[in-house]
Amino acid sequence: RSTTLEKEVPVIFIHPLNTGLFRIKIQGATGKFNMVIPLVDGMIVSRRALGFLVRQTVINICRRKRLESDSYSPPHVRRKQKITDIVNKYRNKQLEPEFYTSLFQEVGLKNCTS
Repeated sequence: RSTTLEKEVPVIFIHPLNTGLFRIKIQGATGKFNMVIPLVDGMIVSRRALGFLVRQTVINICRRKRLESDSYSPPHVRRKQKITDIVNKYRNKQLEPEFYTSLFQEVGLKNCTS
């Protein structure tokens, strides 16, 4: 009954052992997610390390998913695109002499009317 979407989402099971340690079972991970590091399927960890390792593993899984996404673009690419959009939106399509002339004409008109 599981769909392909469910198989893409790794699930981390934490089983307590009689010794006070915990066995980690990672299910649904395929391909690159078999080694989601720092936790590995079948690993046994202490209670003290458990929270940190689970947190780091989930962060790594999320980063990998984001980087594998087709729509992902690195921050420097998004920033460059936004700057280009702003430049194109507010660009003044005048030649340099026309631009300076229009600036000084506006200042001259303001001084004359004051």
